[in-house]
Amino acid sequence: MTESASSQGNSSARWASTWPEARLRITRFPSITAQQFFGCTAAFVDSLAGELNAAAIALRRLEGQGKGRAFAYEMTLDTHRYGALIVLDRWATLVRAFGPHLAPAIVEHTPARVAAAETILARANQLIDAADAYGSEVVEACVMAFQTVQTTFSEERALAEQNAKLGPMLSEDYTSARRIFLEDLAAR
Repeated sequence: MTESASSQGNSSARWASTWPEARLRITRFPSITAQQFFGCTAAFVDSLAGELNAAAIALRRLEGQGKGRAFAYEMTLDTHRYGALIVLDRWATLVRAFGPHLAPAIVEHTPARVAAAETILARANQLIDAADAYGSEVVEACVMAFQTVQTTFSEERALAEQNAKLGPMLSEDYTSARRIFLEDLAAR
């Protein structure tokens, strides 16, 4: 067994990972350009914001209700709060795959940012899961946690906004990589 195979863990089960790296189409590229990376960055911040905002909206709809009283909203909340974790995992996967070949400083800080965001979301999820009801304190704490996660990636957001100013002048590399990574992020 090779060094890399043994370091991946003892399980050879195909279901050992919930969202395997092989499912990301963008990581099938041998390398990506800076413009393609910027497109992926825009896809990441948009997808993360979408998941967190949708989770916050669902949580606000549940405010003041007991657990199990609004099943559809609870399912929506679960879909988006765990969807945010999937987006973070896929962003980390992309940066691990291509980061060593890219110059942006964002790449250097990504592992720490993703770890911080995952910790914040894990604690928010624990708070939601441990509560008997969706009280205003729980809702406000979780919404603040979601906002904190978005703020954690403010450098990525600024880069995406800067590139978005080019509008129709964005390169084909940027737009196609953004589209592909958006599809990767949305896949469940």
